[in-house]
Amino acid sequence: MRQQLLDIDLPPSYAYAEWVRHGGVELAQNRLALWLVHGGRLWLNSEAPAGKTHLAHLLIEEHPHLGFVSVHPDAAQASTRQVASWLAELGNAAWWLFDVPNGELPRATAIALFHLLERSREAQRPLALLWRNADFSQTPPELVSRLATLERVDMHPPKNDAELTAVLQTVAVSRQWQIDDAVIRLMLTHLPRDLDTLLTAMGQMEKASLSERKRLTARWASRQIRDIGDDMAASRQSSLFSGD
Repeated sequence: MRQQLLDIDLPPSYAYAEWVRHGGVELAQNRLALWLVHGGRLWLNSEAPAGKTHLAHLLIEEHPHLGFVSVHPDAAQASTRQVASWLAELGNAAWWLFDVPNGELPRATAIALFHLLERSREAQRPLALLWRNADFSQTPPELVSRLATLERVDMHPPKNDAELTAVLQTVAVSRQWQIDDAVIRLMLTHLPRDLDTLLTAMGQMEKASLSERKRLTARWASRQIRDIGDDMAASRQSSLFSGD
């Protein structure tokens, strides 16, 4: 009997066994280890997806005394209410860990983050902020000035094929998706070797496999990878002609 595939989104897994330590994240891990002992005020940043949220969940699993807030930007809620909500989540925790979603924040949330940084400084709370944002042109200047007072630690995505393969395999495991080395080799051969592109391609293939009720084999994946590569090339060409 053929097993029916369910088209559902599985929650992400942040298990320690699925974390890949490589050169791009080693400095951040070492610095956080010191932060857990000596405190300080850190800002973990990156130019591309590098696993900051995964790392944050590993920390709170191993150190449950940490106060952890996963920020959900809200343009409609006043900044004072957002700060109050975060402080309630932190409770009496001595160490504060904040995971902020990638990109620009609504002004209300950005102002709330500014006040949160001020509270942590006044209360002398060790703080680690995990936030990837490439454009601060719309960020309130008071928040930009406070970010400048934090010790910035940059994380980097994997650079070589071995590191990329290891990360892609762990992502596949977290999605409960069987993917063999042959499929990953096809991706590395025909797609740009950056983690953001490869993870996007994996997500597209995952949805396509569920939609078509197909098992993921190298033969089936090769067609999908070619189509994804063609779409990416067409998109880049369109952007060049449009001037974006």
